Amino acid sequence: MHRLDRAALLLALPALAVAFLPANFLRRGGGRRPHSYGKELREYRERLAEETAHIDSRLGSAADTIDSLRHRAVDVDEAVQLLQGEEDELDQRAEALEDMLAPQELHGLHMEYEANLERALRAIVTAERGCAITRLPHRPPDDEEPFNYWKRGHQNIVHARLRMREVVEVLLAWEPGKRAEVSVTTRLHRDAG
Repeated sequence: MHRLDRAALLLALPALAVAFLPANFLRRGGGRRPHSYGKELREYRERLAEETAHIDSRLGSAADTIDSLRHRAVDVDEAVQLLQGEEDELDQRAEALEDMLAPQELHGLHMEYEANLERALRAIVTAERGCAITRLPHRPPDDEEPFNYWKRGHQNIVHARLRMREVVEVLLAWEPGKRAEVSVTTRLHRDAG
């Protein structure tokens, strides 16, 4: 009799365990479904698209101003005012980006975008330094130093802007459950497909 109770218990335990398992575990495919982002993801995308469009426009304007300085097509004083306005506007946009709450999977790329924006802001400051050098009292007229600052600033804005566009493209196209990555490999796969 003791042996019969033990056999019944051994058969009953697995049956009870299966009965109490969550339905998700028994489902074919077995994996958990990703969180549904729905409304939050849509709002993030809309806000990101709006902010990054303004930022890209401002960076394009700043790059044009610096390029005009390099070609002596704009007065230094006028360029300083234009660059200062762009810098102030971009600072405000950078603060708005910092306040934005990205989905967890996108935090790294969102921070990379912010880092490239900081790089572009430093480039504007570099160009402004070049403008300040032109105001030095004993500067030789054929001094190339301001042009070096302007060239470096222009190149940094252009490169940061290109990278920012790549990052935004991935941020806006990301789907839950997929990897969010910007690399040469992902770019090649995207362009091939």
